[in-house]
Amino acid sequence: MGKRTVLKKSVTGIRIFSYSVFTFVMIAGLTLAVNITFFILLALQYHQVMPRYIKGEEVIEELTPTQDGYRLSDRMGRQLDEKGQWAMLLDETGRVVWSHGRPEEIGDSYTVSDIARMSRWYLEDYPVYMRVWEDSVMVVAIPRNSMWKYNLEFPISWIEYFKRIWYWMLLFDFLWILTLAVVFTRRWSKSREQARIEWIAGISHDTRTPLAVALGYADALESGGHLSGEERQKAAVIRHQCMVMKELIEDLNLTSRLEYSMQALRMEEVHPAAVLREVAAAFLDDAGEGTLEIEMDLDRQAEGIVLMADRQLLVRALRNLFHNSLRHSEQTDTTVIRLGLREEKRFCRILFADNGIGYSDEMLRQLNGRKSRQPVQNIRGLGIVSRIVQAHGGQTVFGNGAQGGSFCEMRFRKRSKKVSYRDNTSLQHYTID
Repeated sequence: MGKRTVLKKSVTGIRIFSYSVFTFVMIAGLTLAVNITFFILLALQYHQVMPRYIKGEEVIEELTPTQDGYRLSDRMGRQLDEKGQWAMLLDETGRVVWSHGRPEEIGDSYTVSDIARMSRWYLEDYPVYMRVWEDSVMVVAIPRNSMWKYNLEFPISWIEYFKRIWYWMLLFDFLWILTLAVVFTRRWSKSREQARIEWIAGISHDTRTPLAVALGYADALESGGHLSGEERQKAAVIRHQCMVMKELIEDLNLTSRLEYSMQALRMEEVHPAAVLREVAAAFLDDAGEGTLEIEMDLDRQAEGIVLMADRQLLVRALRNLFHNSLRHSEQTDTTVIRLGLREEKRFCRILFADNGIGYSDEMLRQLNGRKSRQPVQNIRGLGIVSRIVQAHGGQTVFGNGAQGGSFCEMRFRKRSKKVSYRDNTSLQHYTID
């Protein structure tokens, strides 16, 4: 993987982290603002709907004792009438000695228990306020169904319990906000990656026709007899580079779809031994004389292995391994590739090895899923191998051989079905002399 790709992944990770932090702060701020606004609205509503009623002490101030009883000022009397209130004064025996606007259903005397009940709740469904005045009690009532009157009491043990759990409530709020931040971040990341997949698919589709035209013209010029040898060579270069561009776009599209599980696997029964022979034979046919040698190690049990896999993708993975070995081989003599197939209980292993220069340490870190400390060369084709195997629920291990060269081990879950092996050959040797 090149330096630009590593830098891009780093920038993408920073963006996702920054978006997560930003989302968390925004949700926390929004939650706090909503709660504050809610309480402010409640306070404003309470202030608007809460009427100012006249209390007992106000009536007492406007009540004057006389020789004939008590006299209430005209101003206070008008205020009580305007608000629909009434008042009465009880002496020490509970008898009514003065009243103003008292309804007919209200009695003339009250026991101690009656006074105790009305001091906490209601008197004939009238919410009342009481005020002690010398040896008397002033009772001021407000209209029915205008006030919910109830004395609240909280045990000290409950207060202590609340003191112990308030930070758990804060923790719950924090986790709730964090959960929302994660959900929004995942949705944002998913939509972002979906846009990326669609963009790659669009590029792949839009470049298909221009590349096909360029390939057709380049092939026509290369095979035409009216051009000189040098011109036909340039046409061949154009054709080759167009093929490279086509493969790059296909690899990019396939990698993206495999990475986000967008590639629909066409699962079928696959005999890996037959696939290994097919790919090996194709490369031997295309190789130059004496440039490629393939050794296949297939034992009797391996011949009967059956996988449920996408045959086309499995062939693609093997072809990528072949291409990588041939492209990066710096051997002066024949390139040797060894293919092996082994059975392990519920799994099977496909081993691909060559006699090339091997992988660098940074390449192995990248290929085996470990963090690379510095940029490495382009390993796109090998990365596709890993993703294809992972899409089938398998694992890959890349490494270097003790005697030189490199290897890739692909581990698949095999199917329990058995079939008869094709021949008794445990070691098949393909070579072009």
